[in-house]
Amino acid sequence: MVMCCTWLRREQWLLVSENRRSHPHPFATFVKTSSLCLLVLVLGTGCLGGGRAASSPAAVPASCGGGAASAGVSLASAAATDPLVTFDSAWTIIRRTHWDTTYNGVNWLAVRDELRPKAAAARTRGELRLVLSDMVSRLRQSHFSIIPQEVSDATLGGGDGAARRGSSGTLGFETRLVGAAMVVASIDTGGPAWQAGVRTGWEVEAIRGCPSAARLALLPESLEPRRRALFAWQGTSMALGGQAGDTITVTFRDGRSTLHPLTLTYAEERGTITKFGNLPPVAAALDWHRVQRDGRIIGVIRFNIWMPVLAAQFDAAVDSLRGADAIVLDIRGNPGGVGGMSMGFAGHFLDSAVAIGEMVQRGGTMRFMANPRRVDTRLRPVTPFRGPLALVVDPLSGSTTEIFAGGLQGLGRATVFGTQSAGQALPSVPERLPNGDILYHAIANFIGANGKPVEGDGVTPNQLVPLDRRALLDGRDPALDAAIAWVTRQAPRRVVP
Repeated sequence: MVMCCTWLRREQWLLVSENRRSHPHPFATFVKTSSLCLLVLVLGTGCLGGGRAASSPAAVPASCGGGAASAGVSLASAAATDPLVTFDSAWTIIRRTHWDTTYNGVNWLAVRDELRPKAAAARTRGELRLVLSDMVSRLRQSHFSIIPQEVSDATLGGGDGAARRGSSGTLGFETRLVGAAMVVASIDTGGPAWQAGVRTGWEVEAIRGCPSAARLALLPESLEPRRRALFAWQGTSMALGGQAGDTITVTFRDGRSTLHPLTLTYAEERGTITKFGNLPPVAAALDWHRVQRDGRIIGVIRFNIWMPVLAAQFDAAVDSLRGADAIVLDIRGNPGGVGGMSMGFAGHFLDSAVAIGEMVQRGGTMRFMANPRRVDTRLRPVTPFRGPLALVVDPLSGSTTEIFAGGLQGLGRATVFGTQSAGQALPSVPERLPNGDILYHAIANFIGANGKPVEGDGVTPNQLVPLDRRALLDGRDPALDAAIAWVTRQAPRRVVP
């Protein structure tokens, strides 16, 4: 199954090396626990379109290390067995499957000749992972990374293989970069942060005594705004990481510049813990509700990742909203997932089997065809939802999310609000390497319904609605509010008998 996923759940990647100080990199302090399948960033992985490692900035205070201590056991210091076998396997897989025979303008033979001696000299698995990560970063494309075996093999299954809840915790809020500060952009009204008095618009001043400004100062000035927003979110999310039941001290700054040092206790993550193939476990969550505007009923659906466990929940949500006047899909922060799900979800809103895009591989092209929904969850005949449809995206909306949003936008079926998406949309697969690690690698380019690659530019909203701290402090959500206002105007007023 092809994956189109830019990030996965917060897990202990345990990195590639136990001695990160000997491999300085501007993001080294950000990579102790990860919520990304961008994975090993110590070498500026091509998952961000970045390329080679940048020079390291000045050191930050010792208190500004990674997030919570890892709960797992790292294999990074274990001896590397037959490192050349693993290196050659990874190099050959990419040579065989990359859709572009120019390898994005990279001399792939020269990369092998340069890095193979370094692989041969690797004494530990961590050192070998550094070489492999360097190799895939040379492509300067998303969806190329090395997943450590100890992360890939993590399981949340019981004896019967059924998924069960893991120990990763949540503080119940999400942050985004607004201006030069990390700001609480959304909050769970039942979560630990809300119960402690935290509100949207508050700035995250410090985490575990480390000023947020110190982390943000690590970001290179040359970063494109979406990459800056992504890295800033990543570093903050990892610093805020912890296990359910543990505590953390976070200092917030409210709208009046008053500081609030709070000790918060992690709650269990929301959603269903699920695992897909060789990839690490992920928490998948979907919720929906109705709002009333000007006599119209608007359905709002939000889901955080494209995983099969959410398919039935999405079907049920749409069924419940068939009587609504319009629907808004809030897919901000959704990193992607199983690419094929985009076709089924699109079928809820398209009445004919039209292509939402094309997956271009070396050996051929596969069209992503919408599968119009003809029956509901109770097998009763239905037609796809025909009312106004709006989508809300941001720089953390990636991969399958971009395929879906770009397809519906390109076909004129949906209007998009928010800010430009990640531009990381290469269909990819995970493959086990001889040493047990996973090579996560792209196998195709994706061309949107508008005839342009989704990789790079991503999805540009029809109506750009950036985050605004003042609005957040006032309890408003500018992008979602704009989407709801638009569909309300588009929907016919209900006739009252």
